[in-house]
Amino acid sequence: MSETQLKQRIIQKLESMGQDTLAFLDRFIDSLTIYRQSQQTTMSESSANEIQQQAFIRSLRGKYAHLAISSDEFARRKQEEIDWEDRNWKK
Repeated sequence: MSETQLKQRIIQKLESMGQDTLAFLDRFIDSLTIYRQSQQTTMSESSANEIQQQAFIRSLRGKYAHLAISSDEFARRKQEEIDWEDRNWKK
């Protein structure tokens, strides 16, 4: 069904409704509009929060931001370096 056909169908139904039902539908449509606006605002805020969180995480990485390894892997590599230095510098 096209948008035009749908609108015509709704108008036909509205013409047969009484004053009370039309008033109820008017309030209902207003409520839907407010609800959709609040949903869009909520989604915008959550997107902004997510962007801020990602920026914060990137800032915490500091000088090791270019490394694509976990902290456990990094710690293991550092320990290997320390062990190597202990073996080679104490001679």
